[in-house]
Amino acid sequence: MAKPLRRYEFSERLADILGLSRRDLRFRVTLLVSDGLVPPGPRGPGSPPATSRYAADLLIAAMAAPQQSYTVEAIRCYRELHCAGSATEDAAPRVTLGAPGTALGTHHRPGDQPDLRLLADRPSFGEAVIRLLDQARDGPARTALAMTVFGIWISRGFPVAAVQFVAGKAGRRGIVTQRFELPEGGRPPSWLDPSRGGTADPGLFHTVFLPIGKILQIGDLTSPDDERSPPMLDLGPALSHIAKLTRDGRNSGRWESFLATARAARAAAEKLDARSSRLVEVTNFGSNPGNLRMQTYLPETMADPAPLVVVLHGCTQTAASYDYGAGWTALADRYGFALLLPEQRRSNNPLRCFNWFRSEDIERDGGEPLSIRQMVDRMIADQGIDPSKVYVTGLSAGGAMTSVVLATHPDVFAGGAIVAGVPYRSANGLQEAFETIFQGKSRPAEEWGDLVRNASPHRGAWPKVSVWHGDADGTVKPVNAEEIIKQWTNVHGLRAVPTVETMIDGCPRRLWRNAEGHDLVEAVTVPGMAHGQAVSAGGPEACGNAAPFFPDMGVPSASHIARFWGLTDADPATRRPTRRPSAKPSADPAPQPAKPRADPVPVAAASTATAGAGAGEDAPLHAETNEPAATPQSAPPPTLDLQAILTRSFQGTSRREGAGPQADSAAHAAPFGGIDVQDIIAKSFEAAGLLKGERGVRRGRPSGAPLGIDIPGILATSFEAAGLLKGARSSAESQTRVAADAAAQPPQGPSGSGWEGRGWEALAGEGGPAGGGPLLFGHAVSGAGSEVGNRVRTVSCRMTLGDSPRLSYARRLDLNAAVNMFTKAAFTVLVDGIVVDEASAVGLDYAEPEWIEQAEVDLARFAGRTATVSFEVSARSNVYAEVSAKAWLRDIKVIDAVAAGGN
Repeated sequence: MAKPLRRYEFSERLADILGLSRRDLRFRVTLLVSDGLVPPGPRGPGSPPATSRYAADLLIAAMAAPQQSYTVEAIRCYRELHCAGSATEDAAPRVTLGAPGTALGTHHRPGDQPDLRLLADRPSFGEAVIRLLDQARDGPARTALAMTVFGIWISRGFPVAAVQFVAGKAGRRGIVTQRFELPEGGRPPSWLDPSRGGTADPGLFHTVFLPIGKILQIGDLTSPDDERSPPMLDLGPALSHIAKLTRDGRNSGRWESFLATARAARAAAEKLDARSSRLVEVTNFGSNPGNLRMQTYLPETMADPAPLVVVLHGCTQTAASYDYGAGWTALADRYGFALLLPEQRRSNNPLRCFNWFRSEDIERDGGEPLSIRQMVDRMIADQGIDPSKVYVTGLSAGGAMTSVVLATHPDVFAGGAIVAGVPYRSANGLQEAFETIFQGKSRPAEEWGDLVRNASPHRGAWPKVSVWHGDADGTVKPVNAEEIIKQWTNVHGLRAVPTVETMIDGCPRRLWRNAEGHDLVEAVTVPGMAHGQAVSAGGPEACGNAAPFFPDMGVPSASHIARFWGLTDADPATRRPTRRPSAKPSADPAPQPAKPRADPVPVAAASTATAGAGAGEDAPLHAETNEPAATPQSAPPPTLDLQAILTRSFQGTSRREGAGPQADSAAHAAPFGGIDVQDIIAKSFEAAGLLKGERGVRRGRPSGAPLGIDIPGILATSFEAAGLLKGARSSAESQTRVAADAAAQPPQGPSGSGWEGRGWEALAGEGGPAGGGPLLFGHAVSGAGSEVGNRVRTVSCRMTLGDSPRLSYARRLDLNAAVNMFTKAAFTVLVDGIVVDEASAVGLDYAEPEWIEQAEVDLARFAGRTATVSFEVSARSNVYAEVSAKAWLRDIKVIDAVAAGGN
């Protein structure tokens, strides 16, 4: 290892490693000092040491800033880029048509993935570079770094950077790219910002790459940064013992990261608890050996008899703050079930964690599990709860306690959902608890299963279990989810291999069924999510609110869990008015004497994840629902004509006229200042015998075109790009610009049509495959004005599907994404959040000049349940250059379906 250098020497050695001018680097250092990014110091041998932070800033400046004068701006922008999506395929422009595959074969197995602990807590790009340089100094870490990291790259043409890792799969080695992009609301540097005189450059050839070998050389020359550790959370002297256990160990970084996030979580909880709560506290529910508080929530009407969901919060949270994030009271209102929200006292645990690892709190007949059991008994007695429909879920330490109560009281709970938790009896004591959450503990499946079987005398049916975990969780290692799966599949006597593998909301989902076809265990992994519970603050199944521990990943996890348990099947007609409990509103009563504690126990708490993934990409598979009455074999299956619904709703309304398919056909037929260049080219090719006379459309391809290639369309687009058809698309743009304004303040879907959503509207017009009638028009735009990032517009309709449902519709798309290699425009069809048809363009433009008929898309996997059909347009730009997606739809029908509710 080389000797760490002073700053004056470091810049010269860095210039040699990067192949740059020493004068250039010296001038950039002067700019860093004069702008306050680096504290001034003496020159020469007395200058301060070159720390990893100093080296990272100078390295980013040299790679990102195309001119010396941009040095400071480049550092401030690029080091704050946040962790976004990761991909195994090359980042390249492409157009994709058709439904994506649902098998997991395209995803790496856990053993194939590289060890990405370096980015487990989703650091900024600047922090990631600092960590790389830190590890480049350490002997063992340095060796691992050389084997697992390929290098880093920075784009000068748009604010994107990446760390690339080496991954192995099926005997081959490939690259996993972890991308970093502008955070929500962030602005690109001035040379890319048109509002400041810059130009949004496509940047396809403006990428600077630094291989791992050079990173190791640079790390050799740096000194440790003395100010790397975040401040500890001040929760009183009780934490001194815990801090001592972790500060000097290999888990100190994870622990301190948690404490930094816990500060924000505690502040959020205190702010929520200061407001009037919807929860009602019930007292005198039993001996309460765990000294817990009993909080409850009852909707205005409940199913008769009503199910009950027990909700266990995580560390630093309260019952109210956990409910605000997860959204369980909203689901209770929607589906008519009761809620029980046990709450930990700070006198029991300084971080308000449930004590899932203490011997007195993990047995059937004592401690916190017995307190929870007594609360359930009180709810059953007071509210007429159905004892066969009691469920439990929790996050982090609450997820770990969910494992405990499922094991100790399997006769009480019909199902459970463990979110970012650990298996039952995975730790005994505080030190082992830290080892479990930070490192994981592996046991044979039979041994895990025996721990559950020996926890109670129960030998009947076991609870069904849902397991949720983020694959970037740096607080509770994701391997814990795999051990929970081993534990409960063994208890149920299931094979280790899942019965079904699919995707929900872009998340891999594994499902285990028994011989009778009942779903007993499911596991959902949320890509790119750190410690917490995924929520979706928008969309047709919005559930929860973004908050510490609750990243908005576009995944309504609580809603999916309720569906897995069957709670979404309740018929509203069977509800009864709620019998309100005779209890006072939530207020902290005089607590019982605290339980004796040998240690103060913090456990699996959370770190905040940023929402890097774009909303509305891939989505959820839901669980069983009630089947509709069977249709007689002699009768044809009913067809739900959504176009007819739209037509009826359109009549008598004042929608835009002349913007429907006929007017829009004119816009597409004559996009270049009223001259239909594409049609002229096509007729010329026909006359020359190069194209057949019939230019119908078959699955998106002109049937008369050689090899299915739309040569007229390519030439017309080329003329436009070359400037030979100035003003191209002006007619079409003028016809649809109103929709762009609608996207800024999108309407609430076509009035009275049964369609719900934003950013879509009904248009008047004629034409199309079946002639006549209105159609749906959706428009999403990103990169225009000050709006960047993923913009999604969705319209949905609920219906009840029969045994053989099929979807038919006709479409025309205009996807414009030819800005850079990461800009994307897409049109997606989803059923209950699962993608059944899609067209997307990344880094390219794609347009359908004629109507395309999508005939009888198979929806058999959704048969026999009430489902939501959604159409979605999305646009994603990372610079201030417009990316847009437009879709026109008509003749939308679902065979073997009726409107939800039979209307």
